Amino acid sequence: MVRIPPNEITTPERVATLLLALFLAAILLALAITLYSVSRDVRALALSAVTPIVVLTLLFLYLERSGRPWSFIGAGILGALGVALRLIISTRSQLEVGEGLPVWVTAVYVTLGLSVVVSSAWAYRSASQSPRERTRSLS
Repeated sequence: MVRIPPNEITTPERVATLLLALFLAAILLALAITLYSVSRDVRALALSAVTPIVVLTLLFLYLERSGRPWSFIGAGILGALGVALRLIISTRSQLEVGEGLPVWVTAVYVTLGLSVVVSSAWAYRSASQSPRERTRSLS
């Protein structure tokens, strides 16, 4: 298994990690808005649905910082899943809680999710290069 020394973290890897952290903030913002606007039963449902996503996001952030290239693939898949779920919920009014999230929150969430997918693929490609290729690309 290839591990990247912390001093050799490339720009694509930094960008992917930053976008994943911002995506986590968007998840938590959407959850906070939901929890504020719904009944206790729906709160429990929302928390049980979002908690695994938050835990996985934190795990991928840790693994990315630990230099595990495959963690970028996991983060990209998580970003794609998050976007898909948000779009499904947004287009099906019976799944939306309360009056739903403001449009701007959904737009930011989807944009960040897609950015996580693209930047994670870019970072994985960068992290998967041989040390010789990495040296050339850093010069």
